[in-house]
Amino acid sequence: MKKNKSSYLKCEFNPENKKLSLLQNKGQVVLEYLLLMVVVVSMAAVLTQALVKRSADESGQGMIVKSWNKMLGIIGNDLADCSKQDSFQSPKCK
Repeated sequence: MKKNKSSYLKCEFNPENKKLSLLQNKGQVVLEYLLLMVVVVSMAAVLTQALVKRSADESGQGMIVKSWNKMLGIIGNDLADCSKQDSFQSPKCK
């Protein structure tokens, strides 16, 4: 039985065609999800390395670790009994 062109242009609701269409698109959805997950995990790894990387030398540390070490140094160099201390880079009282 040959269909004419007008039957292709008609939009008829057919639940079987919808199921078939969903099954065909399921693989594409899974692939897009996996690609998105790869991109997000890669970005998270790069950001984590840039922010909290730990290293023995100062230049290899992440931004948060550098700031934390700087704050610890300033707090450690603050002398409690010296009210005239103006520099906290070293624990010297004037």
